[in-house]
Amino acid sequence: MPSWNDLNLAWNTLREINVEDIRKEAESPLTIVCVGATRVCQSIAARLEYGEQRYGAVGPSPIHQANLATIVPAEVRNVDLVIIGLDRNIRLSARELTVIEQLAALSLPTVVVVWGTALPSDAGPLHPRVAHARLLVVPDPDAPDTDRQLAEAILERLPASLHLAAARRLPGLRPVLAKQLISSVSFTNASYVLATALPSQIPLLNMPFAAADTLILTKNQAMLVYRLALAYGAPPDIRERLFEVLPVIGGAFIWRQLARMLVGLIPVWGVAPKVAIAYAGTYTTGTAAWRWFAEGEIVDRERLQEIGREAIQLGREQAALLMAKARETGSQQVGRWKRFWQRLRQMWRRK
Repeated sequence: MPSWNDLNLAWNTLREINVEDIRKEAESPLTIVCVGATRVCQSIAARLEYGEQRYGAVGPSPIHQANLATIVPAEVRNVDLVIIGLDRNIRLSARELTVIEQLAALSLPTVVVVWGTALPSDAGPLHPRVAHARLLVVPDPDAPDTDRQLAEAILERLPASLHLAAARRLPGLRPVLAKQLISSVSFTNASYVLATALPSQIPLLNMPFAAADTLILTKNQAMLVYRLALAYGAPPDIRERLFEVLPVIGGAFIWRQLARMLVGLIPVWGVAPKVAIAYAGTYTTGTAAWRWFAEGEIVDRERLQEIGREAIQLGREQAALLMAKARETGSQQVGRWKRFWQRLRQMWRRK
């Protein structure tokens, strides 16, 4: 369990975050239209609308089903996403093909789902008119990966600003979005620590930078936890969500405590562990919060340690990638400066 000092720190940190913007994002209006084969659209809608709803349903479904033979494309020009559901066993009429072309001309975010067939190995690219669409071919709708693939395709084409609102109202999107959020914020925190690692090695500036690092990382973790809560349909009151989840993620505070010990104590050549800890701490906190908001699961200490080991391994891999990229970028910058000084010397010699 976290100490009262940790709880106070977490609450003070959350109070400084503008949670209203996140709340508005989660409550953004959303309209998705699914047109095509009735059976396919019904199955798509059912898969997206089904899932863990620990906090109850959040408003009506944003999915509206329509028939290709009767829909008027001009009436859907303001929707946020179009899903075209096709059944390999149903041949499209000339009218339906025309409607698909008219929908494509609107250039809306689009996902084309082909149900019950495999994509030929020699299949070419999509028709130019629907090249902007995400194609999802589903040979076996009952396959265990179908729901995940469908959710990934939807989130890939839906504008990022609507991801939170979509997951809040469509439980089928939640597991995929939760994993994406946790990975993204973990990577962001690791990147931030790497970017500030070298300045923090200056002895006189070491403690202020350490405090700033801790504050930024904690804020990012807090925003991650709040986004996960809203994605899973929890009421948006930030104070209630904080007190609800703190006992659950309490064990994850050990990661921040470990990070505090590392900050300023690792020399320049040992920056990688600090980056890995930043990634692992965020990953562990996010995973513990995710399991709570999804199913009310309190991750026990043994499982938390298991998640921690997995997170540390992922953190090391990300640290290696980030540092390799940093070295590459640094080499490029050094090369530019060398070329600049060479040109400058040549100019002086000519004079």
